[in-house]
This record gives sequence, C-alpha cells and structure tokens, in this order.
Amino acid sequence: MNSSNGAGKITAQRRLKYLTQLEKRGTVRVVDLAQAFNVSEITVRRDLDELAREGLVERFHGGARLVERLGQETLFEDKPRLHAVEKDVIGAVAADFVKDDQTVLLNGGTTSLAILRHLKDRNIRIVTNNAAAPAELGESVAELILLGGQYRNKSRSLYGDLALLALSQVHASLCILGSNGVSARTGLTTSVYAETAINRMMVERCKGDVIVVADGSKIGATSNFAGVPLDQVNVLITDSTADEEELNALRATGLRVIVCQVDGEALPAARPHYE
Repeated sequence: MNSSNGAGKITAQRRLKYLTQLEKRGTVRVVDLAQAFNVSEITVRRDLDELAREGLVERFHGGARLVERLGQETLFEDKPRLHAVEKDVIGAVAADFVKDDQTVLLNGGTTSLAILRHLKDRNIRIVTNNAAAPAELGESVAELILLGGQYRNKSRSLYGDLALLALSQVHASLCILGSNGVSARTGLTTSVYAETAINRMMVERCKGDVIVVADGSKIGATSNFAGVPLDQVNVLITDSTADEEELNALRATGLRVIVCQVDGEALPAARPHYE
C-alpha cells in the first residue's frame, strides 16, 4: 500500500470518529476535536468541510452539527442517549421557572421528561401529551393530567381531536415546549405534523410565559413542519454547544435566551450555571 492510500485511510478513519462523536452529541467544536484526536484545528476544519460537502454535517462557526434530514425521525427509545447531559441541565433550569400551585403545560419528547424529573416533588399540576410521563413521575407529589387521544408509539405522545378537546378546557400558568428545531428564520419546527396542533394549542391555552427548551443541536435547525412562531415565545433555554451566531440572531428577535454551561462529561450534582 502506498503512502497516499495509507494517509487516505487514516483521514477516513478520523472522519468516521468525528461522525461517532456527532451521533452521541449532535454538535462538535473544532477545538475539542483537535484536542481529542491530536490534530491541528486546520485539519479538523478541512475534515468537517469535506463531511459538509458530502451532506453528512452542517457547518457553523467553530464547529458542526449533524444534518437533520427531512422525513427522518429519531425513535423515542434512541433519544435518551442523545444529549443526556445537556437535557438534564436544561431541565433543571426550566424547572426553576415553575412556581408552587401552578398549572404547567408540557409537550412530548425526552427533554420534557428531563424537566419532569426536576418537578416530581413539587406541589404543582402538570398537563401533558407525553405518554411516558407517568413512568417518569412514578410516586410523585405533583398532580399529573394526561391528555387522551390517539397514541403515537414512535414519539410516545398523544395527539388528535380528543387530545385537543381536553386541552381546550385548560387554563395554564406556564407552557414549556420541546422542539426539533429552533431558528430565527423559521421559528419552532417539528418532525411530526400531528404534534404541531398540540403545540400551538398549548401556547393558546397558556396565560403566562411560553418557554422553549432545546439542546444545542436543535438551535439553527429546521425540521419538517412549522410549529410555533417566535413572537409567541418568551424564553429559550439551551446549552453551551449551541451555535453562537444563531443564538445572537434569536436574541435579535427579542427572545430571551438562557444558555446553560455544560461540561459534557457527567450529570451535574448541583444547579448548573447559566447566563
């Protein structure tokens, strides 16, 4: 094997390792990859640029994220291992917005489950279409109201006319929504059309703040279907892996942006720091 073929194999193996990191975390930073694989930042940028040309990643200043392919949905059972640290930190911060005796609307998804873990001992009422919520709360102080309707196994969520009918009877103090994409250009988007109506009505039935929770891989992304416009959202809670340029664009719309600092290694033992 000649030296050029050997170098090409090493490059391909290194890029495959980048993709493995991206599958685990959703986003990567150039400086972190350079340190992890003992190569120059110039080499990492060149590798990421090539992966972007192949349509495997989307580049942003200082890093890259996995391309979210329209029509492709991550199964619920695969989601807990994705961005688990970030979701837990975001969940802790979101829970701090909830006051005792409030009625809180939560939609489906694993980020919502992370919030529930921090609310289970609170004297509140939770209304949700997240069918995984009862198992997450267990023996909880919090009162849980689960919307009825059709059950969607892929996302462990409830939807449809019956769910909307039940939701129409609620007057909530606070609404916390997860989203597949949050963009200054396209607002909130989701991969499941049936869930857009639920999200919109949750906003409509909330008399207080609407908070969006999304890990850094969702920031700047646009999924299949339009959901809630940004002018109906008060606060975005995300983490420090998010693209800073996109965060600034979101701030420019008037949205309050809270960025949780995470180290990506272990779940925090104490309240996270955020700006």
